[in-house]
Amino acid sequence: MYFSFETIQTFVVGFIIIYAILWIKKPRLSKNEPPMVPYKIPIIGQVITIAGNEASYEIFNASDSFDLNEAIKDVLPMRHVLPTINGFGDVQHMAKMIREEITGKLSLYTGRIQEQLLIAINKEIGDCSIGEEISKHEDVINSFANVSKEFSKFLVIPPFLSFIHPKIHQQVVTLPIRLGWNPIRKHINTLKKYLKPVLEKRLIDKEILGDKYKPPLDVIEYYLNEPEYGTTVTVITDDYLNYTCEVLIHLIFISIHSTTRHISSALHDLAGRPELWDDLYEEQVKIDKECNGMLTIVHIDRMVKLDSFMRESLRTFGEVAGLMHRCIEDSYTFKNNTTIPKDRIAYIYFDDSHYNEVYGPEPRSFLPYYGLNNKKPATKINKNYLVFGAGKHACPGRFFVINEIKILMHKLILNYHIKTESGKLDEKKFAGPFVLPLNTGICLLKFTDDNLSIGNGITSNPTLSKFYVKIDKKQGIQNM
Repeated sequence: MYFSFETIQTFVVGFIIIYAILWIKKPRLSKNEPPMVPYKIPIIGQVITIAGNEASYEIFNASDSFDLNEAIKDVLPMRHVLPTINGFGDVQHMAKMIREEITGKLSLYTGRIQEQLLIAINKEIGDCSIGEEISKHEDVINSFANVSKEFSKFLVIPPFLSFIHPKIHQQVVTLPIRLGWNPIRKHINTLKKYLKPVLEKRLIDKEILGDKYKPPLDVIEYYLNEPEYGTTVTVITDDYLNYTCEVLIHLIFISIHSTTRHISSALHDLAGRPELWDDLYEEQVKIDKECNGMLTIVHIDRMVKLDSFMRESLRTFGEVAGLMHRCIEDSYTFKNNTTIPKDRIAYIYFDDSHYNEVYGPEPRSFLPYYGLNNKKPATKINKNYLVFGAGKHACPGRFFVINEIKILMHKLILNYHIKTESGKLDEKKFAGPFVLPLNTGICLLKFTDDNLSIGNGITSNPTLSKFYVKIDKKQGIQNM
């Protein structure tokens, strides 16, 4: 396609004129707004507000004034990708489902979590063969593993047009979807292929068995009955399949993305701090002997040192700011009399919450037993620990996530000595305020001595096999 010089010139002039008009008409900060950062080089973009420690907690608790999902719409077009549930769907309904069906039945899921994690460990790290039950649906596992990566494609285009209006950026980002390109659709179709016969069999079993029907313990059974809406599915239609699969894709995205990032970070935190190894290893061996290799919720609760380590790994994860919220009222006035207008995006300033004087004179140092010494488990939220949010919209799945990570860490610590390739803690890198996945390897040195002793005569330097597994952003644990 050829553009003449006059056409290009007209386009450039028109752009400059539009920009100048919008700049002149752009509303200035009111006297009660937070001060603007004194940029030396003018930045083209929208004004955002960074909320410190006290203000962050206000945002989480002012659910009628701030909305997380409304802010995410600017950068991630979920309602176009998952149209049946309108993006994030009924958030309150989903949160209720997670509290009742997952967190409320956590002890019932523990055995299944162990089984699936061991399968994944053997597949990605160990040398055992894969069971028929997992290889039969490998494409489903691949969909679970790759959904987050597919969503990241929508974040490739930065919101550089938001200085005009956020909706212009939304139109640009969603244009490929409106023209028929949706990388998530192939994963939805994969789930539909396997889910339809499962659901149809359940409907037949319910009709035949009546009161003797024993509902399986899973999310799809919950949605099959839809208790929130007082309805029961009687026919598996294509519309219902789309709805259920989009709900599952949403759950996969919000859970696997964050869980794998924090598992990877925790492994790097342990691998780069050899001084913590003996303590954590001793605790895991002791618990393994108590449970005879089969963990229960009681045994997981006894992993107090590992839990404290996980809390610190989450606190020092490194993201400077995140969990953006949109002001949905005409304006909002904080307790310090600072006011922000409607539609303003406010970021939670994690640095101010996670690295303040509460954590002592060196708050940026890694304090592995802070949680244990101060009776603050990894799931406990307060204004100085906002990894899972706060208020009534705090992450309802955090109990499941922490338990899952602890089980995985427990199994890995029992079977492998975990070290970094460099022998020291690897430096984190950033893209703006966000932490990038570490691209350095982790060595998992497999134990070969079956008679390691704990307690009197603890073995701090066990015999190791001569191979290691490198885990990086392209393969292994980070892609589970």
